[in-house]
Amino acid sequence: MKRILAILAISLALTSCENEADVRSDLDILKVKRTEIRNTIRTATTENKKLSVDISNKIDKLTVLGIYEEGDTPYFILKLRLKQSHMSFDVGKHLKDEMNAIEFEIPVSEEFYNTVSVGTNLVDEFRSGSMIMEGSFGSWNMKVINKTIKR
Repeated sequence: MKRILAILAISLALTSCENEADVRSDLDILKVKRTEIRNTIRTATTENKKLSVDISNKIDKLTVLGIYEEGDTPYFILKLRLKQSHMSFDVGKHLKDEMNAIEFEIPVSEEFYNTVSVGTNLVDEFRSGSMIMEGSFGSWNMKVINKTIKR
């Protein structure tokens, strides 16, 4: 009985295998579906980012309107991160640059506030004086890390 079941299982396994052409066809179909799914994800991600920006802008407008309705004047505040960046293989210099970075808030006009977004680099300039006088290659980096509207 065991012999018959073993022979039946082996013959079933051998006769049910697909040929190479069928496997390649299935793989091609799966590759097309994978590409379609990736495109769908890419489109959804792009739309999500656009909607997030739109929602953030509308929240800002509502905040400003609420402040004006209460008779106050809104202050448009940018939180900035200022740091030096050295071009070097010395890990110590890079750690020092990160530890010496400063963050501060500064009021700006509404127009400027609306033209920048979180992550915008405001300053990324090479320090030519340090290169000439000390042979140091580096730059200043100032980046917007947060935006708020206060009363």
